[in-house]
Amino acid sequence: MSELDLRLPAWVERVPAWLDGQPTTRLIFIFRAIGCAYARRLDGGCTMCGFAEMSTKGERVPPEDLVAQLDSVLDAPGALDGVGEVDLYNSGSFFADQEIPPEVRAHVLGRLGRSTVRRVLVEARPEHVKAHDLAAARAALGDRELEVGIGLESADDHVREVLIHKGFGRADFERAARVLGEAGARLLAYLIIKPPGLSEAEAVEDAVASARYVFEVAARTRVRARAAYQPTFVARGALVEREFQAGRYQPPSLWSVVAIVRRAHASGELTVGLSDEGLEPHRLPSGCAACTPRLRAALAEYNRTRELGALEGLACACAGAGACE
Repeated sequence: MSELDLRLPAWVERVPAWLDGQPTTRLIFIFRAIGCAYARRLDGGCTMCGFAEMSTKGERVPPEDLVAQLDSVLDAPGALDGVGEVDLYNSGSFFADQEIPPEVRAHVLGRLGRSTVRRVLVEARPEHVKAHDLAAARAALGDRELEVGIGLESADDHVREVLIHKGFGRADFERAARVLGEAGARLLAYLIIKPPGLSEAEAVEDAVASARYVFEVAARTRVRARAAYQPTFVARGALVEREFQAGRYQPPSLWSVVAIVRRAHASGELTVGLSDEGLEPHRLPSGCAACTPRLRAALAEYNRTRELGALEGLACACAGAGACE
């Protein structure tokens, strides 16, 4: 890893987005950091995760270098012009001190708290969601909204623990949701679509049930929440890649994704991840060559409007099979 410049981030991207029904720009920032502590454990690591490629894979990054990574972007003239949301990722847990030290969090969130952004999103495993860290984050951000993403992936214990190997249970997720609600922060629950081990039909049922669970927990713990569906793609270096290369796994059909959104829409605020990660098309959720662009455009419009009308009028000869050949 020594050839990497640890004073520069792993990734920076600006994408069009909607926030509270208004168009804005979303700044995606990925720290080049040590990476997820759970993934580095001998008994840890999620089967779907390919984020280690964005990290130093365990090499320590000095706090001053992490600060420099963010400052290298925000110091540019007009860096946050038109930006309503900043998403801070570190290929792990933002509130894990070993991954992002407290002094780095204070600097990063303090800068954003003095900016014109309206929402800051970070990610954390449930065990790192703690009241004192959230209080410090909220204080640094001022009246900016704090949202914390948690990779629940599935409400089903077998899917989450055995198929995905998340290493935490529903009780952990519910505790974290309660802490977020008490701190006045928002919850973003990531839900995976079709991990290895589920058929296409089973994946649809699991995703719909999982969204309903998230919003039931949100109501019970009084936390503002949304659910982000992540249709599985085959990232390089992820454990799922071995199943894919052996011909035992195929990413979900985008027709299944559309069906899931139609059924789960009434549960609460949903969004669908459509990032292609620069991967080849056969590694991504898709329809056939004819309908894939239309399906992606329709789902992007749903993300923008949160209206089911965006998914009306879709048709293709491949749709009835549930997956395209």
